[in-house]
Amino acid sequence: MKKILNNIINTGVKADYQLWEIHLTRKINLMVLIAIPQMTSGILFFKTLGYDQFVIDCVLGLFSLPVVFLLNVFKNYIWAIYWFFCYGFCFFVSLTLKMGVDSFIILFYFPLIITMVQLLGRKETLKHLIILCFICLLSIIAIAIGYKLQISHIDLSPETMSNLVVFNIIVSFIATSGFIIAMISESISQEDLIKKTLQEKEILLAEVFHRVKNNLNIVTSLLNLKKNMSDSPEVQDALEDCRNRIFSMALVHQNIINSNNIIGLNFKDYIESLVTEIGKSFGDNNSIEIIIETENVNMELSNAIPCGLILNELITNSYKYAKSGNQKLQIRIKLKSEKDIVELEVKDNGPGLPEKIIDNVNTLGLELIKSLSEQINGAYSFSNNNGLVYHLKFKCKPQEY
Repeated sequence: MKKILNNIINTGVKADYQLWEIHLTRKINLMVLIAIPQMTSGILFFKTLGYDQFVIDCVLGLFSLPVVFLLNVFKNYIWAIYWFFCYGFCFFVSLTLKMGVDSFIILFYFPLIITMVQLLGRKETLKHLIILCFICLLSIIAIAIGYKLQISHIDLSPETMSNLVVFNIIVSFIATSGFIIAMISESISQEDLIKKTLQEKEILLAEVFHRVKNNLNIVTSLLNLKKNMSDSPEVQDALEDCRNRIFSMALVHQNIINSNNIIGLNFKDYIESLVTEIGKSFGDNNSIEIIIETENVNMELSNAIPCGLILNELITNSYKYAKSGNQKLQIRIKLKSEKDIVELEVKDNGPGLPEKIIDNVNTLGLELIKSLSEQINGAYSFSNNNGLVYHLKFKCKPQEY
């Protein structure tokens, strides 16, 4: 029985539907299943008490409901929703004009409007919600005008009116409760499915990060082996530079794995780790002071890797070329974020760069920094101010921790 019911609720669900479209189709089908017994009870009630003038409306309403399933199958959920609500408004306009406003049949508008908002209250369907709200308003205006002009009005005895009031109040309450329970139940089911899907994706992404990190570490190990096998200082320096660049990328993945946050990377923690590892690779930390002045900035991966490579180039170059005599080398790293703008500044107290190089970047390291800065659409500059100063400003969508 449960399987049959679920198959009916899934009527019209297509393979290419997104998750929200699937649940929207299921919700409108659920509404039909709830409306059918209510319409049937109306037919039985009116027929039993001899109110034949209302039976025809309920019979037409009962036969109109399966059309929703057909529209879901042969068209889509939008057609089905328009049919359900437009016919519903017409149905209650007709009955309200016959029974009169005093019959409280107007209460049935509440479950219609509540479910309409529940079904279409998202950006993809908002225009349809506005259109149906306008149609709903027109139906209410039609009731007001028809009531004033006594169109289709049927004179009912006080006893008949009393019975109708009780019936309409009870059934409208049941309809409202049924629609709300159905909407909430389906929404909870949708939320559970979304959570499950997200959890699966997080596990897959974590595995991807882990494998990428392992592969990059293998590459750095191979470069280390090749470096140790070479007797040429130039080759050793080139391999070391490549190793550091690859390691800076591996470190991004490592920090993401350690933080259990696949959405973004805490770049403050990353800077501290990168500075430590670069210091170890050069093995000369006593004559170098690194000052880190950073805020907690959580970056997405597409920004974190280029920024990590930029930092690696700048810090490595400072280690190599900024030492001057007995002066202690000082590297200052500043990182701050305001709304969606991130600013990164790296400064050392070395001799700086010749003006012709600043004006015309032509070295491999600086070309790489320039390329990476442009990759994240950043505005960057090099300048000399008692040492080399690199400044980068770029947009970065804030990520939740």
